[in-house]
Amino acid sequence: MAWLDLGQDNTPHSNTVFDNEEFDCRTPTEWLNMGLEPGSQNRKPVPGKALLPTDDMAMDPKSQNPDYRWCEVGVLDYDEEKKLYLVQKTDKRGLVCDEMGMPIVNGGVMPTGWPPLLASQYWVPRIQLLFCAEDPRVFTQRVVEANALLQNTEALLLYNLYVDCMPTEGRRVINEQSLSKIKQWALSTPCMRKGPQVLEHLSSLAREVSLDYEQSMNKINFDQIVSSKPDTFSYVTLPQKEEEKVPNQGERER
Repeated sequence: MAWLDLGQDNTPHSNTVFDNEEFDCRTPTEWLNMGLEPGSQNRKPVPGKALLPTDDMAMDPKSQNPDYRWCEVGVLDYDEEKKLYLVQKTDKRGLVCDEMGMPIVNGGVMPTGWPPLLASQYWVPRIQLLFCAEDPRVFTQRVVEANALLQNTEALLLYNLYVDCMPTEGRRVINEQSLSKIKQWALSTPCMRKGPQVLEHLSSLAREVSLDYEQSMNKINFDQIVSSKPDTFSYVTLPQKEEEKVPNQGERER
């Protein structure tokens, strides 16, 4: 799973930027409160399924390419800062117990603070956790949408990398007359201060404009080449062109 990155302490360094939280029907607090029973002060683990490594004893799951599967878990707690849920795999009896075989309640937090993570405990993002009390079809849509957004973002990053790596020498450069007009319009701005610092900044901006123009020309050429040979460049995803909205009314500059 591309959004999962487990460390040596079984703590995932996850990136949930692609997850759409609007799919969730409850807040994290509401999910955890489902472990409360009427008349009881203890909060029990909330049942669910999580995508976890099959081998809990692997010291470095990343280097050993562990296998993953959806495991029966109990949800113990939630980290609001990192947006991660603490889950623990159930034992052969379907229970969530500590090292002494006692059922874990209230997230397993001790009076002295957080205890060390057990081998079967993991911090996971919401996209990697399916609660038994939620609609699995909605959760599937959530995972599919996040994965599609991830792949599209990676494709666009590669596309921009291709364009940025294209040589600019020998390509079309901006017309000096056009660049001179841009400088003139910039200097004619009301309340513009004159001086050597202004000219220095203007020269720096002119180089930036020239570079942007050359990159834009490279982008046009690159898009034309990829579009003309889709089979050859099947690994390249061109960005979708957004339709420009023309306003119903316009304003004339005074």
